[in-house]
Amino acid sequence: MKMNKIIKLLFTFLIVISTQVGSQNSEVYPSVLVEKPVDNHLLKLVTVISERAHINQEQVNNESSIEILQTFIETLDSLKVYFLKSDINYFQRYKYKIDESLIDGDLATVFDIFGVYRLRVQQRLSYSINLLDKINSFEADESYEFRTKNKIWPKTTNELDEIWRKRTKNDLLSLVLAGQPIDKARDTLKKRYSRYLKRINEYEEEDVINIFLNSYMAHLDPHSNYLTPSQAEEYEIQTSLSYEGIGARLQNNEDFIEIVNLIPGGPADQNGILKPLDRIIGIYEENSNLPIDIIGWDLNDVVKLIRGPKGSQIKLRILPTSSDVDSNPYDLTLTRDSVTLEEQAASSYIKTIESGDNKFEIGFITVPSFYQDFAARRRGDEYFKSTTNDVENLVSELKEIGIDALMIDLRGNSGGLLDEAVSLTGLFIDEGPIVQLKDMDNNLEVINDPSNGSIYDGPLAVMIDRYSASASEIFAGAIQDYQRGLVIGQKSFGKGSVQNLYPLDRYSRYKSKKGFGQLTLTIAKYYRITGEGTQNKGVEPDINLPSFIDTNIIGEETKNNPLPWDKISRLDFQTHLNFQPYITDIEKNYQIRKSENRALDVLIEDIAEFRNTSQIDSVSLNMEIRKSERDQRSTVNSERRKSKLEELGFEEDKSFEDFSSETILNEAYLMVIDLIESYDDKYIVKQSQDNLVSSKS
Repeated sequence: MKMNKIIKLLFTFLIVISTQVGSQNSEVYPSVLVEKPVDNHLLKLVTVISERAHINQEQVNNESSIEILQTFIETLDSLKVYFLKSDINYFQRYKYKIDESLIDGDLATVFDIFGVYRLRVQQRLSYSINLLDKINSFEADESYEFRTKNKIWPKTTNELDEIWRKRTKNDLLSLVLAGQPIDKARDTLKKRYSRYLKRINEYEEEDVINIFLNSYMAHLDPHSNYLTPSQAEEYEIQTSLSYEGIGARLQNNEDFIEIVNLIPGGPADQNGILKPLDRIIGIYEENSNLPIDIIGWDLNDVVKLIRGPKGSQIKLRILPTSSDVDSNPYDLTLTRDSVTLEEQAASSYIKTIESGDNKFEIGFITVPSFYQDFAARRRGDEYFKSTTNDVENLVSELKEIGIDALMIDLRGNSGGLLDEAVSLTGLFIDEGPIVQLKDMDNNLEVINDPSNGSIYDGPLAVMIDRYSASASEIFAGAIQDYQRGLVIGQKSFGKGSVQNLYPLDRYSRYKSKKGFGQLTLTIAKYYRITGEGTQNKGVEPDINLPSFIDTNIIGEETKNNPLPWDKISRLDFQTHLNFQPYITDIEKNYQIRKSENRALDVLIEDIAEFRNTSQIDSVSLNMEIRKSERDQRSTVNSERRKSKLEELGFEEDKSFEDFSSETILNEAYLMVIDLIESYDDKYIVKQSQDNLVSSKS
């Protein structure tokens, strides 16, 4: 009886909210979510496969139910701008029910939570749409706080109204400062809010299930996910070598379209300006002077606009990831192209460095990814393109010309094929294990060098940065463990896990016209030959170089629910050299240069300024103050960089980005010269020979 009364009251509550929302916007007609047998089957299927195939083999239970519920809520409202504290309290009745929803395929709980979310979105956006015509000036001395990571859920509607008043005012002011007349800016925002409202109201069962299942996947680890049939198809297109577009993988992040990564050799990668986590906020139509505002758009709709025939151009408005909320976006024009294996291939050059009376020739090989031409290999082509084959050919060419040392550049290399990482490592060691893999059942597989001997035994250095991940970490870690080469740069990403694709149709007896999509599940972790994992830790370089990449926002440890770091038994292997004397001397020389090299000082100073700027968490809603603060930041940054380049004697047309890149590379070259000279030191060579002992422990 009591439960019936609660349900009746809840129903009345929802009707009241619906009425209120409808009165504000009569064109809102939300779709009705209805459980279907095929949807129930999908939940059960995903749960069973995930419990069996994921490395943790975690059974959903009351404990995981609480965590999945929290993830689902925060996925819906990550900025804490829709739900009230009372909503969060209401959802707690389901904290031990989410596991039952997954096991039984029961969507009632999920649809109820989403229903409350949709109502809150209707309320908030309707409020903002109505508010826009009332904002006529930006003279009040008040500010908008946009970083909400530690923010608590608002307790009252009045609190939410105040949040959205400032949020709406900030959106409007940003457009006005970008050059739009206030009436045009209002129209832009009304369209943006209405579009998002329409999108939420058109959500069907598949859309809600997608959010819920990915909340479940996110609970497992950051690299496991569920793709709907349409998303799985799109993923296949984006990862195909025949894909024509800008060469970037995209994702929805809150209201923004965010760049996940750049495909090596693609237009966006070759342009050299776009970076992961940059946001696309506008797309220009042909012969238009103003971009289409795509904030709040669905990802699929954006992809349709971006994709186009090879050779055609597209103009995008970009908000850099380094920017605060008030930074000026910039326009970028790219020529669409197909991404071929040739464009992704490793490449080389020779750098001549003079040091004292000596001249050194350094071979430099850039490896953008770990790739392989499967089709050519299946045809039996002896010379099929692959990372290993291409690097081997490049090294042979460099040796023939004559080099004193070799550098392998893995910066920005997000990984690729495990086999290629192993075989590439094998080019630089004589023999031995390269990586260990451990699966869900604790079965351990040791992957050894597939070939005996090495193609190059001279001084070797490997460059990495925070974007170097997965297969890159296997290679860099093995080179470091064998003391075969010097690893320099920035700590790597820290992705030490292996994923497998599970096309769900293959595992289902239940047939669906649409299909069930696919799962990506983490099935194993890999470990260095020392037993150390790279998962959630990365590879620490022997010597750190300055970098603009912020490790607080990029890297495995910044993600939610990463698999933990751990270690296993050390393998028996033989090091190449006793490398520690090299590292100690090279580090000492580097520190001396830091104290004497003004260019390096300038770079380090600028990185510190860059980090300080990125810490801004609020902006003024007063137009004059806002303009003054923004212009001051822009002017100060520009003038600072200009004066420093002038101080260093560079020409006016030299960009600071070019200066930064050259400064870092020059330091790397000098480290390699120190390495060459260490190789020539008879004492250290003898030391290394005397210390070629087994490292088994």
